[in-house]
Amino acid sequence: MAFVRSSVLSLALLAALSSGCKKRFDVGDNVLVEWEKNLYPAVILETQGPTKFKVHYQGYDPIWDEVVTRERVKELVEGTVVHPEPPQKVRAKALAAAQTNIYKIGDRVRVEWHGTMYPALIVGIVGQERYRIHFEGYGDEWDDTVGLARIQPR
Repeated sequence: MAFVRSSVLSLALLAALSSGCKKRFDVGDNVLVEWEKNLYPAVILETQGPTKFKVHYQGYDPIWDEVVTRERVKELVEGTVVHPEPPQKVRAKALAAAQTNIYKIGDRVRVEWHGTMYPALIVGIVGQERYRIHFEGYGDEWDDTVGLARIQPR
């Protein structure tokens, strides 16, 4: 009987150890995701089975949201993360848009947020008439990606 208990215990221990090797990630988790050979902060939007997640890269337009495999989700974000340079494909799209967009980086504008206009600064171009803005007087966590419908000149 001792041998049976020992075998059951060993199997349970082995199962616990093997399942504990990979961290569990859930919807809403802030994680680091490998994207174009760098680690970028992202939030998990949804799970698509045990090994795939739809993520939104923080600071990027939703057009860059994608479904990634478990292997690309490296770890939970702890503390402040330094954002690497945007991937080449993002820079190329922004550069093309910058040639024809109305606003340029550094332009001061007013941006609508929940029905009220706030002073803001264009800090990035993310696509055709899509801008990354920083609300003046607020922390970086309030930065947003907006289109022309929410922007007015100052």
